[in-house]
Amino acid sequence: MTDSSKYKSQLTALRDDLTHRVEAISKDLHHEEIEIEKDFAEQATQLENDEVLNSLNDEAKASVMQIDKALLRIEDGTYGICVECGEQIKQQRLQVVPYAALCIACAEKQ
Repeated sequence: MTDSSKYKSQLTALRDDLTHRVEAISKDLHHEEIEIEKDFAEQATQLENDEVLNSLNDEAKASVMQIDKALLRIEDGTYGICVECGEQIKQQRLQVVPYAALCIACAEKQ
């Protein structure tokens, strides 16, 4: 069984960081601090930037969801166990991806 308590603070800190990032991206996407340019060429550039920000925002939100699920697995005592095959997830994998829900073998199948 994995000693999940050492990962809880790491996951919480990562979640806080990503949540702040999502909030900052949201401000940028809604142009709360910088007005939309009047020049058409500048608007096109802003649109491209918004597309990149949307992609980063989606990625950050997906990571937050994975972290939330990992925190729930810590609470219910299943953290570190592959949700697919039920085998123990290697510590090296959890150190790199603390919110991993799958062992490497199952992740490679996906």
